[in-house]
Amino acid sequence: MRRFITIFPYAKNIHLIKDVGMLPFILHKQCSYDASLACYNDGNYSYLETEVKGLKLIFIPKIFRISTLDVFLFLLINFRKYDIVQCYHFEKQSLLILSFFKLLKWITFSSGFTFLKLDAVDRIKNKNPSFITKQLSKKINLISVETSRIHHYLNQTNLLFNKVAYVPNGFYSVDESRIDFNTKDDLIITVGRIGIFEKNNELLLESFKDFSRFNENWKLEIIGPVEQEFNVYIDKYFEQYPMLRNRVVFSGSISDRAELQSRYEKAKIFVLTSIEEGFPLVFLEAIRSGCTIVSSRLTAAYDITADEIYGALFKIGDSKELTEKLLHLINDQEKLKTDCLKIQNFAYEKYSWKNIAVIVDNLINER
Repeated sequence: MRRFITIFPYAKNIHLIKDVGMLPFILHKQCSYDASLACYNDGNYSYLETEVKGLKLIFIPKIFRISTLDVFLFLLINFRKYDIVQCYHFEKQSLLILSFFKLLKWITFSSGFTFLKLDAVDRIKNKNPSFITKQLSKKINLISVETSRIHHYLNQTNLLFNKVAYVPNGFYSVDESRIDFNTKDDLIITVGRIGIFEKNNELLLESFKDFSRFNENWKLEIIGPVEQEFNVYIDKYFEQYPMLRNRVVFSGSISDRAELQSRYEKAKIFVLTSIEEGFPLVFLEAIRSGCTIVSSRLTAAYDITADEIYGALFKIGDSKELTEKLLHLINDQEKLKTDCLKIQNFAYEKYSWKNIAVIVDNLINER
């Protein structure tokens, strides 16, 4: 049995469920790995008994002021217990941790496998790694990235001095039944931290104002915690467009996973207006529920829409084009209905963690 550990010191609830905890969890469940997640004891990990039941959580003692030193000490004591160590992000901390694990294994004449999973935004294209960074990167057994375009770019340029594998982010669902389009409402939703600069939520609201002139039924629901400063914008928006008070709903943060899932299931269209993102996990939550994606031209958006087969992309910051895309979609209800099932099948085929775990296991075996 392979002994696998993900090291992510700052994994709190949101990371544990949506991101870093899922890979070791699914490798344990799907591929019989003895898998663990190592992090600081910084939160309430109640979801261990629900979404990731069976995941082994190990707490890293906080001793030093620098988290990398805490991890070094943790590995020094525990490295013999693991065959594979995995970290996230192309950062010095991750490279040093993985290199330290390899060094400990080499000193003790044993083999160790290192896995770096990137969470890459387009900014990685502007990186110019130092000589030391390149040498550390070369020694990593497996580096993966989650979008096909950045995967192609990294291998074409050899930026990381290592062959990079394509491993998308995924979702896990016990119930794989499909959502019937006829149970959906004429509803557009977006989910995230509302009002932060990167999300560019103003664009969606301005676009919906124009979009609403051409129909009477469609509504917009905005889900997520609202930044305090953004409330000023919201108040002015409704003062200026009072006719939209009953058509634009701010639902706030929804922490109950089942409740949030029900909102996706009711929506026909999911919109993301971000200026920049890595791989938004809200995309996965949306397509597993059969939502058609309308997004700014983010790198991940090309993958999640299968190059616009199952959605539409618009130029970043272009409110007019967003309005045009939305109007085009709602005027073809038959396509929305047909695509609803196709999108769900596409989601389960390409982005289910059950399938991705097999890909990761094969990559580990090959390297």
